[in-house]
Formats: sequence, C-alpha cells, structure tokens
Amino acid sequence: MPLVPIGLGWLIGIWAAFTFALSSTLLFIALLVPCAGIVLWRAEPRARLAWLALLAALLGALRTVAAQPTFDADDLATYNDRGRVTLIGVVDDDPDRRDTFVNLRVRAETLAWPDADPIPIHGLVLVHADRLTEFRYGDRLEVIGPLQTPPEFATFNYRDYLAGAGVYSIIDRPRIERVARDQGSALLAALFDLKARARATIAAILPEPQAALLTGILLGDDAGLPPSVKDDFRFTGTSHIIAISGYNFSILIAMMSVPAVRLFGRRRAFPILLLAVFAYTVLVGASASVVRAAIMGALVLTATYLGRQTAALNSLFIAAFGMTLLEPFTLGDIGFQLSFAATLGLVLYTRPLQALTERGLTRLLSAFGSASRSASRDASYKTAAKKFAGVLSDAVIVTLAAQITTLPVLIITFRQLSILTLLVNGLVLPAQSGVMVFGGLALLVGLALLPLGQVVGWLAWLFLTWTLQVIHLFAQAPGVSIALGYVDPLWGVAYVAALAGITFYVSRSAQQRTEIQQRMTKMISLRFALPALVIVGLWVGLALAWQPDGKLHVHALNVDGLPAFVQTPSGRQILIGGSNSPSALLAALGARMPFWDRELDLLVVTRDDVRALNGLLAVVDRYQVGTIVSVEIGDSRAGREWLDMLAAKQLAVIEAGLGIGIEDGVSLSSSRDGWVRIEAGATSVGIGRPRSDSRVDVLLVAEVTDDVSAWLESAQPSIVVACGAVEAPEGMAVVDTEQNAAELLFDGARWEVKAQP
Repeated sequence: MPLVPIGLGWLIGIWAAFTFALSSTLLFIALLVPCAGIVLWRAEPRARLAWLALLAALLGALRTVAAQPTFDADDLATYNDRGRVTLIGVVDDDPDRRDTFVNLRVRAETLAWPDADPIPIHGLVLVHADRLTEFRYGDRLEVIGPLQTPPEFATFNYRDYLAGAGVYSIIDRPRIERVARDQGSALLAALFDLKARARATIAAILPEPQAALLTGILLGDDAGLPPSVKDDFRFTGTSHIIAISGYNFSILIAMMSVPAVRLFGRRRAFPILLLAVFAYTVLVGASASVVRAAIMGALVLTATYLGRQTAALNSLFIAAFGMTLLEPFTLGDIGFQLSFAATLGLVLYTRPLQALTERGLTRLLSAFGSASRSASRDASYKTAAKKFAGVLSDAVIVTLAAQITTLPVLIITFRQLSILTLLVNGLVLPAQSGVMVFGGLALLVGLALLPLGQVVGWLAWLFLTWTLQVIHLFAQAPGVSIALGYVDPLWGVAYVAALAGITFYVSRSAQQRTEIQQRMTKMISLRFALPALVIVGLWVGLALAWQPDGKLHVHALNVDGLPAFVQTPSGRQILIGGSNSPSALLAALGARMPFWDRELDLLVVTRDDVRALNGLLAVVDRYQVGTIVSVEIGDSRAGREWLDMLAAKQLAVIEAGLGIGIEDGVSLSSSRDGWVRIEAGATSVGIGRPRSDSRVDVLLVAEVTDDVSAWLESAQPSIVVACGAVEAPEGMAVVDTEQNAAELLFDGARWEVKAQP
C-alpha cells in the first residue's frame, strides 16, 4: 500500500496548515530534509516511504498556504462590513429552501454604493432571502442590503464552513429584484429543474412526513422534515440516512452489491452498480458535494471489483488527494470527512467483521448442535453461519464497519454518542432497500403518470413509515443519546492513532506480531529511560512555570471588544468582557492559561450584544465557569442563545451591581452599565466606562471615543490601556493594544507593563 502513507501524509499536512500558522518560507526550507532522506535512504524501501510521506505532508501544507484567500480591489469580500450596497449577480446554484428562509448563492458581477456608479467585481455571496421568494438557478438579480463577513458561532464556525465553498460574504434579508432569467448553464438548469419536478412529484405521491423523508433520502433535501423528526434521527445516530454524502453512497453500494451479484453475477454486477451511482448522482442534482461523494464511491467500487483491498485503499487516497489538491478547504467539510471515514471503514473492516461473525456463529451452532461431530455437520454449520452473516452484513456489519471510522467525526461534530445506534440501524437499514427501490420507482412512474406513481408509492409508504416509527420509538428511550458537550479534536487524533495501531497489529501474521512485541519490549528497555526522564522533567518544569507568583496579572487581550483576563496573586482566573470572534477569544485564553486548565473562577458579562456574547458562548461551551456576573440580557438572537446555553449547563448568574470577594485582599464590583472595578490591596483596576466617582490606578478602555478625556478626568488613572491612540494628560502612561496585547503586573508596590504578541 505505498500510496496510503503518502496520501495520509498529504492530508496531515493540510490539517497542520489549517491548525497552525505555518510559514511558506519555513516549509520550503523544510523540504530539504525529506529530499535528503530520500536520497540517503534510497536503498531501504521502508525508510524511503517514510521520507516520501513527510515530503507529501510538507507539500500538502504548502498547497494549503498557497490556497489561503487574498483579496484585492476586484474581490467582493474586500468590501465587506462597509454598509449597504447594490449588487448585481447571477444565482449559480440550486436555491436551498428552509422553513423560514431560502439561501441563494449568487456570483457577483457589479457592486455599487448609494449615489455611486457600479464597479465590476467577482466573488460569491450567500444571500439569505425570504422563504416566499421564487428565484431559481440562472436568475440575474439586483440585491440591495448590507454586505457582511460571515460570523463565527460558539459551536460552529460558519465563516470557515462557507469558505470551504468559496463564499466569503453574506447579505441577510435584502431587497431583491429579478433582472433577467436563464443566465446560467443550460445543462445545470435542466438538472435543477428535474430535481424540482422530483420534489413536487414526491409531495404529490406521499403524505408528510413520509414525503419529506423520501425527498431527503432520494434527493438529499431534508428541508421539509419537522425539527422533531430530525432530532429523532440525530438522537439515534441515523442522520446519515437523510443526508447525501460519501457515507450514503458507501452504504448504497454495500446494500446493492449483494443482490446485484446474486442476480447478475460478479462481472455483470460491476457496471450495473457504476450505472446506478451515475444515475443517482444525476437524479439528486449533481451538486459539488454529491459529485465528490460519487467519485469517491465509484473509485473504491472499481478497485474492489477489479483488484484487491490494497487497490481499494489506494483508490480512496487517490480520490482524497485529487479533491484536496483542487480545493484544500475540502478537508474541513463534514461531508468529505464522513465520506472518507465511512469508505475507509467499509474497505478495512467489512470483510474481517464478516469473517469474525461467521466464525462466532459457527462456534455457537456447534456448541448447541448435536454431540456427535462429523465433517458434513461442521460444513453445514459453516454454511448456515455464512448465510446468516450475509443477512447481518447488510443490516449490522456494514454499519459497524463504517461507524468504527466515523465515530470521532460524529462525536466531535455533533457532540453526542448514540448508544443504541447499532440496534436501530439494524432494524431500519434493511428497510432502506425497499425505500430506495419502491420510492425510486414511484418517483419515476409518477414523473410520467402521477396516479400510477401514487399506487406504487403505497409500497414505499410502508418502508418509510417503518423507518419513522422505529426511529421515533427508540428516540424516546431514556439515555438513548449521551450529550458530550465540547470534545477536543485531540481526542479524535488519539482515537485514530490507536485505531491505526490496532488495525496494523491485527492485520499482521502471527510471526510478525511476535516481532512487533519484541520490538516494543526493547523500546521499553533502559535505553529509553533517559529520554523518558527528560520528557517527564519538561512536563514538571512546565507545571511549575504555571504556578501563581503572588502578583496581580491583568491581560488586555488583543481581540475585538478588548476583554480582560485577570489572574489574582493566588492564581484565580477571571474573564471580563467578551468578543465577537469566538476563535480569537479562545486562542487568547489558550495562550495565557495552562494547557491542561479548563476552569474559570469568574466570568463577567459587561454588555448584552453579539459583539460580546458571541465569544462568551464559546467560552462557556469550552470551559467550566464557577460564577457568572452579568448585566441584563436583552431579547436578541445572541441573548437568547446565551440564556439557552446557561440553562442547558445549569449555570447560575449574579446580577451586576453587587460586590464580590475573590480572595483575601481581592474584590470585584460591577455596575449595570458594564463598569467593572477590581481592588487588590493598595491598587485598583477599572474596565469599561468609569462612573463619576471611580478613581482607579489602571483603566482599560475598549472603545476610544470623543469623551475619553472626560473618562480620564473622572478615573485619574496612572496607566491607560486602550485599542487606539488616546490623548492623555502629561504623566499618564498610555498602552495602545491595537497591534499587540498587553500584560500588566502588580507586585504589591508598583505596576509593570509588558507587550505580548
């Protein structure tokens, strides 16, 4: 499998480039290392392969760095967040219709501000339009509204999600007028029209929610499913049934392979399955995500039928390489992750699990069979076990094989573990053959003759209703789903590493496993005692370095909103204020807290709008917070999400306006207008807009306004920390955090200011 480690190295390099800020210059220099290794170890195949994998990782990282967007005057995203604009562009994808709105992906052509001439522009914008609009692919639209940068949310980075599709701008609920029709590809228009006709036909054939479920299964459009039904699928771990991705193509191919081989033979089944993949791709509209999933499934199917498991693995990694070479952001797409992981699981584990099941069933039948043993009786047991394992393969084994590898993706993304998922899948997956066959047949017949399609649809209704009722029944069971909260991706990395090690070990022969055990024994010998002691010493040194030093630390974080992170002399940790950017706020906290620490003693909310709560939602999601002091939260989207988060985590809130003792000699007071004051011994720190009687030694100002001079006269601080230039009286030190964060330390006698990156 020479392509597997190389492809794996490529994917790891892309992941590293997204996770860490890697310099292209350093990456180019680092290329010399694997190149030298390949030359020096050219006679040793294993070493050469390892160097090739490292080279692929560096090249993957370089490709990702090169793919990072840079915007010039001709790019639409350059003009984000500058107010209301008039945009002319063409809808270049099938409209995504939801319950209360519709998403239109528009390729921009011109941009104009009020009372200004339009300028030519290029780029994609996602337009959130009213649900009742009837725009379609190929319409040229005039869109009037505020052009904005996509937001980040506490549990979902919407900005990165859209970036994966090449979208860097949004316009929410604008005024829209159609300028022209049929401005897109005639072929795509025909495909989208076919999909729209298919949706309408299914709706005419079946009642709800069966119609919405069949639309989701056949067409990948689950917008019509009620939220309660979606929750049932999510709780039971069966959401893959209604979301078209590589996971669905993998399950579809696996389910169709057995009957196709039995009916037509192995050689004839292969082109039939390829034709089925192609036909299904066309039927669901051939969107980019569906095409990627279909290519991956078709490549692995080809390798499986024409070669060996090795060829299937190589084809999988070739497909992943090609997709991420064209668009590295594909690696972050949940559909791609599930496609790759599920296909990998099916290739690696379906046959071993089936063989293991056959052996287990054979032993079970032998144990309960006749005491008299014979070769013919043993053969009959094996035959019976093989047939029963074949039945289980479609219902349970395929699902288990896919879920072994998709488990970390599902847990990290959806933050829950469905403990009955194998049982539920075992009950509903066999019915999906009936759904696909009779539902697809009803759709095809209904497109030609609707009344006859309705008759065929009665058969599909039985399988759809079984699916809905079984999933709903198990979704009501207590403890069916375990809510996990935030799961650090490092746990996913550890799971994959352990799974890879176990898979490699089990796949070896008995002699090779003995050799591996001997090597592991040598690795634990005294030769490795010194490196182990060095590593332990480093960990101990890091732990000691993070111990409290008896000083008051005030970190003015260089993120939107200028929140403050305070560490008291005894080590208590306080976050005051928030940010509009969850990722920036979390990164700033991560750089100033011990890497193992996930606890905040106190969180102070100083404003109730999205510019603060957006980041604080992520903080409460990731960290355990002891006490929350908050201003009154208004009725807004961010406010409702904040209150829902507090209720879900059962966190109590103290209303601003009271004084709190933090530790001996340190106290905090806050006001309902967001002013916060910390007193520690002989010094005091103020954050926000000071009150008329508030004298402090250090003042942190989030926004520099015209009346800052009045604030300074009121507070009379000796040090002012602000994001921007401040005109302060002579003798008053000013720290500008516009470029760098700042740390202020008080040792009981004087303040010291340190700049931080």
